[in-house]
Amino acid sequence: MVLAREDFVGVVRNAVAGIGFAPDIAMVTFPIATFLVESDLSPVVSGLEEFVAGLTQWKAPVPRKYSARLPLIAVDGADYPAAQDNFNRLFLRRRWGDGLPLVPPTRERVTWILRGTDLASDAEIGRFMPRGGIATVETLAVALAMAGGRPEYLPVLIATVQAIFDPELKHEGWQATSSSTFPVVIVNGPVASQIALNSGFGLLGPDPRHPAGAATGRALRLLQQNVGGALPGIGTMAMFGAMRYTNAVFAEDEAGLPLGWAPFNSSHMGRPAGSNSVSVVVASGATNILRRSIRIPTLEEEAVNSLHRIASHIRANNANGFACYYEGTPGVLLISRAVARQLADLGWTRQSIQQFLWEHSSLSMDELKRTGLLEYVERDGLTATLRDPWPITAKPENIAIVVAGGGHPTHAFWMQAAQSPKLAGAPISLPAGWSDLMDEAERDLGGGEVD
Repeated sequence: MVLAREDFVGVVRNAVAGIGFAPDIAMVTFPIATFLVESDLSPVVSGLEEFVAGLTQWKAPVPRKYSARLPLIAVDGADYPAAQDNFNRLFLRRRWGDGLPLVPPTRERVTWILRGTDLASDAEIGRFMPRGGIATVETLAVALAMAGGRPEYLPVLIATVQAIFDPELKHEGWQATSSSTFPVVIVNGPVASQIALNSGFGLLGPDPRHPAGAATGRALRLLQQNVGGALPGIGTMAMFGAMRYTNAVFAEDEAGLPLGWAPFNSSHMGRPAGSNSVSVVVASGATNILRRSIRIPTLEEEAVNSLHRIASHIRANNANGFACYYEGTPGVLLISRAVARQLADLGWTRQSIQQFLWEHSSLSMDELKRTGLLEYVERDGLTATLRDPWPITAKPENIAIVVAGGGHPTHAFWMQAAQSPKLAGAPISLPAGWSDLMDEAERDLGGGEVD
């Protein structure tokens, strides 16, 4: 028996199906006005008979039979372009697309994509919540084919989905929330440059010279919707959407790290430096920060000035991020190699930058009270952490700093985190035929650039 808002029926059906119940479970719905402050609760009382009927008379439907392997779909057309148009129209009607043209995931194309892994095509990665659809290796390959991806992108996509399925990331929550969340995927290791994943100018896209991030992130978004049930307004109630068709998939600029700075997967995730892995943070917004000063006499003053400016941006009344307070992160700060090296030359380390930002992004008790945030602190069990001023995260090292972006010192970029208690990650496993894939990618994509 479920009580739900009328506009949350799709989310509820997804959620109950994802935990093994019939999606058409007994449900009593009420308009959103019932759930607002100072609302009229009389409809709840008048709906008592519906509650009783749902609890005493509802019967589970006869289970439908599902096949482990569904038949292929045939799409006709006068010629190939017409068939491709019909395919895209069909997928939009069935709500399998994302609004942009898709590449048909033919058996031949999916088989080609599957060369990116030594795992069996029917190997299960896990269940994508809240719907609870099973994500197999082939499922991921189909999504990557639809997104215009290549086989060498598949290892990154597999590792990303494995990280998302980490129970502590609680993806069932941010998949369905009314917040505008999206996964941020940070790739470390040699694989990033091997697949030409961008870590410099335009790393968030669009970038035709580095298509790996867009294709991989778009495939992930298709999986979130088609397997996890995050269909806007039905399975996900994100009021404004997640900003991006392609999520955010990029590489750290490891070649640009200052001397002595460990890569992100080592400093934040505890993985060996030089290893191939992904790290996933859930974000709900992004801000470009103009950090360079105009008339500052010394580099030291400009550095402190810019860090104060960054701290003022990340000092946010972000109740959505309270789930991240102890072991997660309040967000991801991108600074370019030019900024990182300039700070390092002045004696700043990653740790001292984190400490500075942590100290100067705290919220005063007056602000907590004035904005009503204090109630959220208490609701989320953080009362014991309160002090004046109150840090936005439990410890400085929770602030995620990634060296990435174009090689100018002018800007920094902040992606505010939301609703996941930790950073999640997974190693990237490459297939035995990786060198052949690299040779093929070089033939297809390398050389011959036209300006």
